[in-house]
Amino acid sequence: MMMIFLPVFSQDVSQERNVRFALWAQMDAYPGIEQAEEDSFALPVRKIKEISPLILSGMVYGWNFEYVPYDKARGVQEYFEFTPINELSEAEISSIKYAKPWVEDSNLYCWVEFRRSDAQIHLYKGWESILHPRIKGEGYAPLSEGFDGVKKACSEALKYAVRNYERKWIKSKPKEITGKVLMREPPKIGIDAGRYKITLDFFMETDKIVEYKTF
Repeated sequence: MMMIFLPVFSQDVSQERNVRFALWAQMDAYPGIEQAEEDSFALPVRKIKEISPLILSGMVYGWNFEYVPYDKARGVQEYFEFTPINELSEAEISSIKYAKPWVEDSNLYCWVEFRRSDAQIHLYKGWESILHPRIKGEGYAPLSEGFDGVKKACSEALKYAVRNYERKWIKSKPKEITGKVLMREPPKIGIDAGRYKITLDFFMETDKIVEYKTF
């Protein structure tokens, strides 16, 4: 099944209290297979609900990352991994609202809405008030990969954001960078040449930069 985020539109400017972004999923993911009407809605709804917590975790709590840059001279392969700082709790997942659904061009659309708690607003304002670098990146992944493709494109977007920061501000190529990020605003996700194209904008906090001792 293919699932796609719409670019952000008609958003609350700050999104400090009420996070809101649009998602959609295909309803005809399995051509030639006859489905009951309720099943045609159940499949895209399940896919939308599958990816929402990952995106919201990056917006509400942030993601950890570990990045090892590629170094041809030293024979070091590039490595990148990101994980949620905090997974959304079952209660938080249950509180996500999927509002104002509509069907257009065989796709099911809806707004994903989440209300931040006072503690989560305080966390966001803390990131916003401290002089964290602001980084931005784009990532791509095949549409055919569904949820895994969205996660892969998010990982690539964050990796390129961190890599561009490293190249601009760190004099010598580091051995490893670890840190955390918080998404500043909802993702912009669309399609480019049969691939997901995801643009993510973050606050970044560097935990550790490990340098090579010798060449």
